[in-house]
Amino acid sequence: MEKAKEKKVLGIIALIIAIFALILSWVPIVNNIAAIFAVLGIILGVIALVINRKNKKTIALIATILSVLSIIVVLATQGLYSKAIDDATGKSDKNVTSTASSTASSEKKDDTTKKTFKLSETVKQQNGLEIKVNNVKFTQGTEYTTPKAGTQFILVNVTLKNTGNKSVSYNPYDFKLDDNGNQTDMNSYAGSDEQGNPVVSDDLHSGTLQPNATVSGTLVGEGNPENDIKLASVDYDGEINWTINLK
Repeated sequence: MEKAKEKKVLGIIALIIAIFALILSWVPIVNNIAAIFAVLGIILGVIALVINRKNKKTIALIATILSVLSIIVVLATQGLYSKAIDDATGKSDKNVTSTASSTASSEKKDDTTKKTFKLSETVKQQNGLEIKVNNVKFTQGTEYTTPKAGTQFILVNVTLKNTGNKSVSYNPYDFKLDDNGNQTDMNSYAGSDEQGNPVVSDDLHSGTLQPNATVSGTLVGEGNPENDIKLASVDYDGEINWTINLK
């Protein structure tokens, strides 16, 4: 017995959607929309197959197959595009890292010809900032303010000068007190005298130096004066840029 003619309306709609989805499935980004059309094509194709279960179902079958194929193409192309983007990004990251590393290495080489300086010497950084220690004082504190056991307050007066042609930021946290290799912040409070006047009245604060500008201030740390005491510039990763002997 010959099968009845296929009911084509729904199948044709599913076929059009499937073809549209298949075309879009190759296009980056847009193929996300293609996946939606493909799912819709599958749904309509399956419905058309059910409606034509006793009839011919050529168009509905083709529409369903094309819709499934569209989803496969979408998944495959997205995988390829993602890999291509990852590869490109990875190469870019490597180039940036390489450039940054080269720049950092260059800066360190150009920064100073040596790592450790005498108390009377001036350090000049790559960014044009010069650091000079004017004087160093040791104090055991006051009646109400004392340093940690076994240490003294170490008052380091410094002058910073911007010899470059661009503004340079500075911060007391750029510096550490190196006590036999133990680096600590220089933000201690040395107390006040009997009249209530602070022992240190010229603390070095943070700021920005314009070209040729200078600023002076005192950094206060705590360390054992019998040890090897240095003023250190330490990177965020703990690497020492330079040190100045404080004795």
